[in-house]
Amino acid sequence: MTTRPFSALLAALLTSLSATAGAADYTLNDGAIAFSAPSDWPVIMQMSEGNPQVVAFQVKDPADSGTGEATRVTVTTRKLDDAQAFQNFVSQSLEKARQTPGYESETNGDGSSLRYSGLNQKTRYKYRESYFYKNGLAVQLRCAHPVLKGTTQSWIAAFGQGCDQIAASLQK
Repeated sequence: MTTRPFSALLAALLTSLSATAGAADYTLNDGAIAFSAPSDWPVIMQMSEGNPQVVAFQVKDPADSGTGEATRVTVTTRKLDDAQAFQNFVSQSLEKARQTPGYESETNGDGSSLRYSGLNQKTRYKYRESYFYKNGLAVQLRCAHPVLKGTTQSWIAAFGQGCDQIAASLQK
């Protein structure tokens, strides 16, 4: 008789765990900004005091082994006075992106982020930048990966899903 409720509870618990499996939670600005990132993306830098605050991840692409190149994802926050200051922050960031050597704008279907490519030394990188304004804080999500011959489409798709995961959690 008690198996049935226990089974239902166990099933609900397993469903809940599988929905969050593979995610790690982070906060900045004393918890004002919270987000989730893939748990297999190691943090390479975290600065959670002062202004700005940053969490940076290095995402391993097997193709970058021995190249000196690295895939990076950063979430950066800055305290701002108001929404106008946020607009100025975004405009300045967009202008900085356009100054990247070899800058080429890329179109995408969602329109929620700036996507472009540019040169980092002699290697072309693809960039995706998303901006949010929450609780008086500007938040920039920046995903950058080198364009390498050995990078697989499945790796690119998984990287994009990880960036999507962070963006979605920042919007909550």
